[in-house]
Formats: sequence, structure tokens, C-alpha cells
Amino acid sequence: MMKQRIISLAIAATFLSVSAVAQVSDAQRASFRTFLEEFRKQNSILSFSVAVVKDDEIVLSESLGWQDHDAEEPTTADTSYLVASITKTFTAATLLAMEADGHISLDADFTTLSDWQSRCQWLARSGIIFGGGTLDNGTEVAPVKCDTPISLRQVLQHRVQGKPGSAFFYNPVVYGRLSNWVEENTERSWRDWMRHYVIEPAKLNNIAAGWRDHEGATALTNLAPPFRHAPEQSDNLAPSALPNPELNASSGIIASVRDLAHYSMALDRGEILSDTLREKMWTPPIDADGSPAPYAHGWFVQNFQGHRLVWHSGWWPDAYAGFLVKAPDDGWTLVALGNTDGIRTDINTLTGAEVEKNPLVAKFLETFVTAEVPDRH
Repeated sequence: MMKQRIISLAIAATFLSVSAVAQVSDAQRASFRTFLEEFRKQNSILSFSVAVVKDDEIVLSESLGWQDHDAEEPTTADTSYLVASITKTFTAATLLAMEADGHISLDADFTTLSDWQSRCQWLARSGIIFGGGTLDNGTEVAPVKCDTPISLRQVLQHRVQGKPGSAFFYNPVVYGRLSNWVEENTERSWRDWMRHYVIEPAKLNNIAAGWRDHEGATALTNLAPPFRHAPEQSDNLAPSALPNPELNASSGIIASVRDLAHYSMALDRGEILSDTLREKMWTPPIDADGSPAPYAHGWFVQNFQGHRLVWHSGWWPDAYAGFLVKAPDDGWTLVALGNTDGIRTDINTLTGAEVEKNPLVAKFLETFVTAEVPDRH
């Protein structure tokens, strides 16, 4: 009986694998690979890594280019990058899990942070848009009110400008201090909490939670150095300074596309959050006009041609950029990372969610998410 059960499980696993692969035709793979090569050259991305996931399997993985100017260190499946703001998705999962276990309440007052007043006043005087001002399109951005309580949830949902909770405006500066609040109000470091609730349950052994993570040696060893676009150079590239690699709630995760693909699959399997908590993470608040906000808890959310998308981009100017885009109801995920910021294009992430306006993401959606399932019969 036991032998028959083992054989049945093996057959089932094989069927699932074949089923996922069967939904990607050779023509789809070829079309996407050709696009990736052209996209890399057009956008001067020296090291470029891409993975496509269908259900619980990586169905396409590409490691393109080089990690150095002399073309001696090719990009591999293990090449890692600073994923920048994609870290915010790790933060959201960590905080929701902490609340579920009774360690924190997301309704707690974030402004009890010991240095909040000085930080908030600095932000107001900084001249950067996150402290208030006017966007190029004329939209007025209200300053953050330094004397008004703001909940952890409102920070997690980027609803801190003006009256807290009133509207979405992307504010990575305030978001980043969530980790400081956690450390002040618990007896463990932010890295420990993130490892406990995300990295360890998902067995993401090759991810580094910041530069000082001794358990993430593989990611640190395989880090692709950053490059900036340099019109004065024949290849439009020059070495760039390494951005701040320290871990906080906004940034700091160092990973390969394969690692992020496994992170995405672990989310889908319920290894990081229960199905209920994961859906809570991806459920946005409702704006005053009755429409869903473009940002939930640590993830952008939107509808594209009837397909739900949850996603985050990452960007370190003149260094790194990337995307983690999921169509969870369809079982598709795109992960793309590079060691220049050529992956990034000017899409509105301050007040909206329009990921389809990025050419790389648009090609992914067209080739896989909205495409007809290929006929294998």
C-alpha cells in the first residue's frame, strides 16, 4: 500500500510539472527571449536576470550579459542584486504575521518612534517631494503632519500625507522607519523578525537581509556590482558607487531572480502567510470615491484587462532596478533584476499603479498572462 501511495504521489507531481510547462509554448519562450536580448541592449543593462513562473514552477530563466566591463564574469542563475523597494513586500508579510501572532498591532501609533519629531521636521524642510510639494503635473502633495498620530497600517499602505489614511502617496522615507519602530517596541532586531517570518519558513537560504547578514553569504558573494549610464563611454556604461546596502523596512534585500521566484512560490503555497493573511496583504483600502486604492499592504495592486496584478518595483538610481509582478489568479509571476537602472521606465508609482506601461512588463503580460493557452493536442 505504501509503495502504491509513493508511486501515485510521484505520478501526480509529474503531472503538475508537465501541466505547467504545457502552458508555455516554444514560440512564447522564443519570442520573450528575443525581446529580452533587445531590451537589454536598448537600455544598457550590463547584467540582466529574468525568471517567469507558472503556478509552482520556473518555466523560463534567463541570465544575460556580464557583471564586469571586461566581459570576464558572465551573469549566472546565482547572480544577485540589491532589489531595493521589492524589500517592502517582505516587510508587509513580516508585519502582518507579527500582528497575527500578537507581537504588534498595526493600529499602534507609529509616531511614538523616538526620533519621529526630528525626522518628520527634517522631511518637511528637505525639499524632496515626500515632505510635500507639487508634482510636475500640478498635483499638490500635502506635507506629513508631525503632530498627528499615524498608525503602522497607514505607513504600510503609504497613506501618511496630509490627513493620515485619506489617500495613497508613495512615501519610502517614512515606510523605511517601520523597522526602527519594531526594534524599539520588541526585543529583537528587524533582520531577526524578517528571517523568522519570511526567509526561514520559505527556505530562502541564499537571500541576504542586508549587507551585514552573515547568514546571507551566498547572495553577498554573488552580488553584481552596479553600473550607471555614461554617455561619454562607448558602451554607455561606467562603474557606479554601491548604494546603501543596510536593511530597513524599505530596502536591503539582496537576492537573485531565482531566489525571488522561490519567494513568490512560497507565498502562493502558504509557507509565509496563510491564504487569508496573504489576501489581506493584497487587499487595498477603499478611497473616498469608492474605488480601491492602488496600493495595499506593501504591494501595488491593479486590474489589467480583467486580470488582477500585485507587484512592486525596485530602483536605486544609477545602480539597480527590478520588478516582481504577479498575476496570482492566473498563476503567473515575472521577476526581473539588473545592475543598472535601465529596467526602470517613468511609470507613475507616486499616486497610481500602471505597471503595464513598462515595456518589459507589458511584453510579459502580452506573452503569458493575456495570451491564449497553447494547444498541445
